[in-house]
Amino acid sequence: MSEHYSVVQVEDLEPEPSAGSGTPQVDLIEALGCTEMRPRVWYLSPGDAMSYHRQAEQEEFYYVLSGPGRLKVEDELVDVPEGSALRIPPDTRRQVLNDTEGEHAWLIIGAPPAEDDGIVVE
Repeated sequence: MSEHYSVVQVEDLEPEPSAGSGTPQVDLIEALGCTEMRPRVWYLSPGDAMSYHRQAEQEEFYYVLSGPGRLKVEDELVDVPEGSALRIPPDTRRQVLNDTEGEHAWLIIGAPPAEDDGIVVE
């Protein structure tokens, strides 16, 4: 790998279940050698949902790779068309969910790169 950039083919990486929700995800942090952000690609099958959570420090960037996507933000359900991006500040409660018939894929990037930053909300 060059000292000036990193590149991977996401489709060549094996999705693994997340520790929190079990949702399949590809961790790009290690694959790309990221030090200032935490990018992951998440895959949601029909009926899947990530944990309803907020972040301690991280602002998060969400981009719908395939969808349309849906998020619960605080108490509002938000439809996010494929190709759309949004930002959510740390203290805002959020949950990515798939209540459709198709597969969804999201690119989600958190920064700063705090580990174990998610706080599950009951």
